[in-house]
Amino acid sequence: MTQQLVSSRTIAAIATGSGGGVGIVRVSGPQALQIGQKVCAPWPSDLLSHHLYLGHAHSQRLSGQASASGSSDSQGAAPSSLPARIDQVLFVVMRAPHSYTGEDVLEIHGHGGAITLHLILEACLDAGADSAAPGEFTRRAFLAGKLDLTAAEAVAQLVSAQSVSAARQAQRQLHGELGRVVAELRRRLTVLLGDFEGMLDFPDLDADTEVLARAQPELAALSARISSLASTFHRGGKALSRGLELALLGKTNAGKSSLINALCGSERVLVDARPGTTRDFVEVRTQWGSDASSSQGAQDLTVTLIDTAGERAEATDLELAGMRLGRQRWQGADLALLVVDGTVGMGPEESALLALRPPALPYLVVWNKSDHQGCLPPPAEAIACSALCGWGLPELRRQVLQRLAPQLEHDDELLIVSERQALTLQHCTEALKQAQSALALKAEVEVIAAELRTAALRLGELTGDEITPGVLDSIFARFCVGK
Repeated sequence: MTQQLVSSRTIAAIATGSGGGVGIVRVSGPQALQIGQKVCAPWPSDLLSHHLYLGHAHSQRLSGQASASGSSDSQGAAPSSLPARIDQVLFVVMRAPHSYTGEDVLEIHGHGGAITLHLILEACLDAGADSAAPGEFTRRAFLAGKLDLTAAEAVAQLVSAQSVSAARQAQRQLHGELGRVVAELRRRLTVLLGDFEGMLDFPDLDADTEVLARAQPELAALSARISSLASTFHRGGKALSRGLELALLGKTNAGKSSLINALCGSERVLVDARPGTTRDFVEVRTQWGSDASSSQGAQDLTVTLIDTAGERAEATDLELAGMRLGRQRWQGADLALLVVDGTVGMGPEESALLALRPPALPYLVVWNKSDHQGCLPPPAEAIACSALCGWGLPELRRQVLQRLAPQLEHDDELLIVSERQALTLQHCTEALKQAQSALALKAEVEVIAAELRTAALRLGELTGDEITPGVLDSIFARFCVGK
């Protein structure tokens, strides 16, 4: 897709979360300066770009409301028509094209209260701005060529980063590292495609033989590199962007819900002595701090604990349906914790659960209720703990993070952290493999060229050079308003 001109609409939104000491209202578009003149005062006659000015934000609407209430001065004069003051602010204008969006941008920095920011935004809208859609500022930056689509997606990833490592990966993509890698791969692929298209346009037996001989190793190298890049999503990128998912499996009353509450440090799941309290599955999100592991990448790591319905032979139809839902959910987790009642030990239910586990899903055996006097000796591979008194829980966290360390320790490797990016690279790899097969089978040159063309298109979708408005809509709809 060629770069599009930005919209003639001037948009405005609150660009910061409320409640902080300072909040920012951002205005972008051709009318940004005119809106600033109506909202901010005093407005400099010789205003400089990228220069902060001290002044006040005013609202004509608030002045109108005061007039409508019949307020007047002590002499009985008519109510004032001057705009009402909202807040003392700092404001700055960034003239196009030297701004985030590539357009004229006005930022008004006021106090961070939600009411104050809302009133400043309301004044900008009254002055002629339109409300910005989610991600519209970053979308305009992309359309103006200020950043490619991989960097645009990194903005959302940086905002939602849940660990130090996730923030570092987002910064790498925001600074264009992934975009440069993909652009180079696409360049090499385009050169290869050009060779095959040349064979179609200017057939020459000797030249064609040389192109085919040169193409085979280059095609194999491109396929391997892109496939390796795509695989980083499941090797670590997914865990960085979403956090870790741990599924707790086991029989009824093994202590799964109690263990989740203990790992969270608060009562998040209902616990009852009667079996069947958890009917389907419950997800609880918590943070594991740096004390859980010596790994810097695990600091403030988001962990989703999935509490599943307990397994038992005499389950009701409702419980059976809950077990089925739980099994569907936990099969996509990063790690399964098989919780065993240490006073009973392993049984056929645990063996059945392990048999249902996907081969790629790792697991740990958690020997719960180790504080009971009648607790059986745990197997060598099990982690003994007590959800009731907290004994053994630090070791359980450490073992979990150690088991999943390969998904967390990637500070030196560029990772794909977006599912869209991973899927696009996968489609590119599939097209390259089809081209390799066609080349090995000495298929028609048109067939090989078509697959190479598809692969190049997929790489263009990754950076945004080849993208449809519908895909852009779906990407930026996941952004916050103001970003």
